[in-house]
Amino acid sequence: MSENLPTASQSGRVISPARVATVTAGLSVFGAIVGAAAGATSMLVATLITGVMRVEDLFVLAVPAVIGAALGAVLTPIAGWMLLRRVPLGRAFAGLAAGTITGGVLGWLLLARHMDPIKASVGSAVAGFLIAAIAMRYSKSARIAAAD
Repeated sequence: MSENLPTASQSGRVISPARVATVTAGLSVFGAIVGAAAGATSMLVATLITGVMRVEDLFVLAVPAVIGAALGAVLTPIAGWMLLRRVPLGRAFAGLAAGTITGGVLGWLLLARHMDPIKASVGSAVAGFLIAAIAMRYSKSARIAAAD
């Protein structure tokens, strides 16, 4: 019964644990959806650039989509609560997706010759996600929103 009682934050605002759980679950679900799309998109772009994929091979996009969904479900709420609280939601998801796709493509193109292409792409996609989150956290528009 006490899990739904509001608690005071350091700023004096009342925070409902049920609301925090609901927002976290929503970020996780939407992060999984965007992560799946970003994973599949980065693989598609990278393989089309290198000429590795044919139209008949499109079913393999399910693998990076599943990996992206799993990582998005976990990393998006963490980034949302820790770094992106003052960033508008649409901009946050668009920026995270762009960073993830860019990182995944660059990992495939630049690192795949030196290591396993899947590990290179996934690691670089996560790095792109984190760089995008940090960049948005410290962007001018986020500082302006925090001041309001």
